[in-house]
Amino acid sequence: MALHRDPSVWGPNPEAFDPENFSPEAEAARPVNAWKPFGNGQRACIGRGFAMHEAALAIGMILQRFRLIDVNRYQMHLKETLTIKPDGFKIKVRPRTDKERGTHTGAATATVAGSSAAAAPRARTRPGHNTPLLVLYGSNLGTAEELATRVADLAEVNGFATKLAPLDDFVDKLPEQGGVLIFCASYNGAPPDNATQFVKWLGGGLPKDSFAKVRYAVFGCGNSDWAATYQSIPRFIDEQLAARGGRSVFARGEGDARSDLDGQFEEWFAKAAPQAVKEFGVDSSFSRSANDAPLYQIEPLAPSAVNAVVALGGASPMKVLANAELQNKAGVNASERSTRHIEVQLPPEITYRVGDHLSVVPRNDPALVDSVARRFGFLPSDQIRLQVAEGRRAQLPVGEAVSVGRLLTDFVELQQVATRKQIQIMSEHTRCPVTKPKLLAHLGDDAASTEHYRSEILGKRKSVFDLLEEYPACELPFHAYLEMLSLLAPRYYSISSSPSVDPLRCSVTVGVVEGPASSGRGLYKGICSNYLAGRRAGETVHATVRETKAGFRLPDDVSVPIIMVGPGTGLAPFRGFLQQRAALMARGKTLGPAMLFFRLPASRAGLSLCQ
Repeated sequence: MALHRDPSVWGPNPEAFDPENFSPEAEAARPVNAWKPFGNGQRACIGRGFAMHEAALAIGMILQRFRLIDVNRYQMHLKETLTIKPDGFKIKVRPRTDKERGTHTGAATATVAGSSAAAAPRARTRPGHNTPLLVLYGSNLGTAEELATRVADLAEVNGFATKLAPLDDFVDKLPEQGGVLIFCASYNGAPPDNATQFVKWLGGGLPKDSFAKVRYAVFGCGNSDWAATYQSIPRFIDEQLAARGGRSVFARGEGDARSDLDGQFEEWFAKAAPQAVKEFGVDSSFSRSANDAPLYQIEPLAPSAVNAVVALGGASPMKVLANAELQNKAGVNASERSTRHIEVQLPPEITYRVGDHLSVVPRNDPALVDSVARRFGFLPSDQIRLQVAEGRRAQLPVGEAVSVGRLLTDFVELQQVATRKQIQIMSEHTRCPVTKPKLLAHLGDDAASTEHYRSEILGKRKSVFDLLEEYPACELPFHAYLEMLSLLAPRYYSISSSPSVDPLRCSVTVGVVEGPASSGRGLYKGICSNYLAGRRAGETVHATVRETKAGFRLPDDVSVPIIMVGPGTGLAPFRGFLQQRAALMARGKTLGPAMLFFRLPASRAGLSLCQ
């Protein structure tokens, strides 16, 4: 034992493993008898060479049949009892498909082979009836647009010649051939920004037979918390089309964001789709299975420079000027919450009024992105290229090099609650006889399955990734995961400043959402609030100003008395109102009286209102 610990032979730290000690140069310079491992020389085991050959074969067979994934980024720590071995070394193992069992080309390539090429031979043929279907949407926050995109792609796969567009693009030109499917939301009784002209056109005194040859269906998105205006715009569209001769293929559907909107859509669409197919007289359906060709094919690339992703939705780069904590973090009434006062510098071409919103493009948490990437055998830095078959509609960057980290950070929602459709897709990619029934338990039409989904998924806010962590036997490929995710939507914050103070400077007041996850797995962090909270002065965010559609303005006559009511979360815009009034007073204006009522729980007693 002392022989192998001689510092004159093995260096100043002989206990450490140094591969350089076994280089050809080091072996040539070392005394012949300085290296005497167990079983060496006259007492060597005659089966040693065979055993080493057998070990190499075993490793090769393991790598051929399985993908070994280091999800914990293990760092070597040795453990020594009878033998020396790595301490606490654990990996995840995924079986390779038949297509992957060729020349080993790395984790990313293996993932691609299983996620794209393997599925191609099984893809069913697209029906060729090419019935025209126009899918229109009116959406500000992306929910109605996401549903419309989902249905348009589903229809395309099933043989329909589909067009997807915002409602305003088809003012005065609704087609009389095929069908029209409309998804629209309401915002305090006003239409979305991309449906304003369409709604105005519908209400403009059109002839009673204007839509006599139009076949349509409408699905509305809303929130029943706003009871007075709930579903008002979808209802108006449906009524106006019907009043002017339009033929409703199926009764208008309603999705309530306060409840299970996606479940309500799936229930409505499951009944509307067969009726639509019957109306069009085609031998097809609106179905999709694991045998369909995937939307995305993933090609791994060598690391290269990635072009910056252009901000979506008209967002502009804005410099952060200030980011301050408003909660009292010290003393007797120290708060455990965080509320940030954030100021940004507006570009010269962007203006705002008090009552407007700042629409911020968020980014997903780096730790979450890293976990998701590793779940599918990637590193965030791995470069890939997405390819999409002709005629399919993709919202992610296609045909250009992009890192997995950028794709997951800037483009997709990672924390949305898993829908039944997504869970169904997960079950189709699960062979484990123990896991598959657990996923299917959420999908039945009976009351027990519905309640199980509501309590375990909807109630605990479990995302697809949460379920993948909960059920590691699910073999969902990366291309299927990307296809089921929604595009990352901007978050709206009430502007809490007045341009009368500085027209190129606006502020928002952001409550940072962070706490134990309802799913029971670690912490839940709000995407945009945590992203903004982490921006330092001098950094850049992408945002734009959105005008309020609810008449939420100060009166033009400054002498009119004002009552302002902030129900706990509505204090921020009134800060802008007060700044505006202060600026008017500084100019010598005589203002009417104003009263502000707001609720401030004891737990928020540390909030600084003077910021």
